[in-house]
Amino acid sequence: MVRQSKRGEHAAQEKVILTALQESKGANTPWLTAAAISGKLMKDHGVQIHWRTIEKLLKNAAGNAATRKYKNRPREFAITAAGEQSLRSETTILLIDPERAIQATATLHGLLGSLKGTVRVCDPYLDSATIEHLDACAAGVEIRLLTQVVRDSGSLRRLIAAAAAQGRNLQIRVVAAPHLHDRYLMDDDKLTLLGTSLNGFGKKQSFVIRAGEDIRDLVRVAFDAGWTSAKMFP
Repeated sequence: MVRQSKRGEHAAQEKVILTALQESKGANTPWLTAAAISGKLMKDHGVQIHWRTIEKLLKNAAGNAATRKYKNRPREFAITAAGEQSLRSETTILLIDPERAIQATATLHGLLGSLKGTVRVCDPYLDSATIEHLDACAAGVEIRLLTQVVRDSGSLRRLIAAAAAQGRNLQIRVVAAPHLHDRYLMDDDKLTLLGTSLNGFGKKQSFVIRAGEDIRDLVRVAFDAGWTSAKMFP
């Protein structure tokens, strides 16, 4: 479903930029230059996007951003009603920067801690780091982890056993055929797409994207079908 192509990267960057413009509008400063947006993204979100890239993306934002030009000043941009609607339907949460790995991990754990009900996790690669991250989920949730490649140096099974001893409801199943690619987290309310596996989170640049309800419904059907046919681990 989600591959980090150049087009996908640009779409995700646009969502981040529109989020900054929406926040600025809420603070009664709706018009910003590309340089000001770049500074705001770094200060408020830890996201680094060059102002030239921002200007290029907003010029081609298909009605999501308005532009006003000046003779001797940089052009300014503001989010439109269409842009706000696009954020309501699908919102990029964050661009993960490997140079800010601690902040990235804190963001991930905050997201995991907010999940409610039954938490469905699809991640092709499973090792001990995956379980360590999932420990950030609230104690009362049920976690269903669907994976494909299991890497156990000895600590993975110990961590799973420790989670069970703590009363964690953690279930893991492994698909037989190598067809998993997407990484995502889904609870009773939302679907979040991950650009990288949990065990590699913060090691390379990737996006965390909130998907709309229509996509969530389709993904849940696919997850449940895969879950039914997969084998339990360990």
